[in-house]
Amino acid sequence: MRPSFPHRRTGYPGAAMNAGTKTPLAALLQGLAAGVAGTAVFTGYQALIGKSSGRAQPRRWADAPDPARVGKRVLEGVFQRKVTLAQVPTLTQVVHWAYGTGWGLVYAVIQESVRQPAVSGVTLTTIVTAADYTLLPAMKLYDPPREYEPATVAKDFGNHLVHGLAIAGAYRLLDAALARGR
Repeated sequence: MRPSFPHRRTGYPGAAMNAGTKTPLAALLQGLAAGVAGTAVFTGYQALIGKSSGRAQPRRWADAPDPARVGKRVLEGVFQRKVTLAQVPTLTQVVHWAYGTGWGLVYAVIQESVRQPAVSGVTLTTIVTAADYTLLPAMKLYDPPREYEPATVAKDFGNHLVHGLAIAGAYRLLDAALARGR
């Protein structure tokens, strides 16, 4: 005998859309879009403070920006692809944008759970900073966190806060635009 199910349909898309909630996939796609916008803002901020990278051609890998060095490690270590110094500018931009945009996915999960954009933005920034100070030393690109002055870590956190809050702002603007479209 078959189990009986309610006759009223309560699943996607009707109930979720009518209740004003978004599906997990919609939240993640919105997070990606917010990640692109947040990375654009962060990139502009880096240019303003003189920390933009990836445009100059280094003479050696030790002088390459961190995103290029991360990309080199991944491409050569995981994919067994040779990377040349001529590829540094492109590699820097690809890794910078992919990494920054990808954090929009994490923001979406946090925000849909917490529903407080400022708290979600600060939480994302904390996670990004912790990831940077964990992954980059593991890749031998940064010194261990204990080697840095607290002021240096605080400055990095502050710089990344621009990114986290820009993602939060973009996500919120997308929420408003999607609400108007319903």
